[in-house]
Amino acid sequence: MDATTGIHEGNERFRTAVRTADSAGTPALYTRDATVLPPNGDAVHGAEEIERFWATAFENGVTEARPVTLEVIEMGEYALEVGEYTVLSGDDILDRGKIMVLWHRDDGFWKMHRDTWNSSLRLPAG
Repeated sequence: MDATTGIHEGNERFRTAVRTADSAGTPALYTRDATVLPPNGDAVHGAEEIERFWATAFENGVTEARPVTLEVIEMGEYALEVGEYTVLSGDDILDRGKIMVLWHRDDGFWKMHRDTWNSSLRLPAG
């Protein structure tokens, strides 16, 4: 399967996990040695930390994530996705911004290996 198709399918699995608040299932979307690099927080390594990270996001009201792929650069067993995202709680936009995800072909599936994003929203004045 080519990277663009695999990333599209991976993003669909991710959207479903977020919509169903499936924190226990989120580590399967990532490689075994994945790292999540969230804004304004420490790096998150491995399945247990990734599960806790997403459980906390769901507890804090995240109900939907909408990644949009703008570019895929395939590099053999790896591919770099550049895109945009929107995160919602119900109908309210919690955040929107840019993503860069390094994907790795793992057991026939494209999985997130390094996942990072940053907001396009302005910080509150203060």
